[in-house]
Amino acid sequence: MHEQIVVISPSGERLRGLLDILSNAGYRACGARTFDEAKRTIERTIPELVIAEERLGDFNGLHLVMLGRARDPEMKGIVIGRQNDRGLENDARQLNVRCLAEPRDAADWLASIAQTLESDESVTEDSSFAHAREWIH
Repeated sequence: MHEQIVVISPSGERLRGLLDILSNAGYRACGARTFDEAKRTIERTIPELVIAEERLGDFNGLHLVMLGRARDPEMKGIVIGRQNDRGLENDARQLNVRCLAEPRDAADWLASIAQTLESDESVTEDSSFAHAREWIH
């Protein structure tokens, strides 16, 4: 596998755990604990997949996906939210981003990641991608 994945979680324990799962499965992955650190990483690496927590200070994981798609409209995204968060689920669906409650174990994580990377759902470039860089700065 050669997919570059960026994982963002303010929880150091969750971040380390997911990076270990990805590394052991053969993925190239790096992590960030803050929105600003993640933004710099995404700008530097142009990942194939961003996995981000819902809450990242004043922003959320969907903002990071939009920022990445401003440079690469084909980039995939997974946002991790609370269970039954209809607002987040609707926003994610509009952006063709997978919205997950916390997966239970490594097998669940890897299945969701593989499905997302293999998905050929078209990502519709909308004007918000082009302007993402402006309002996230």
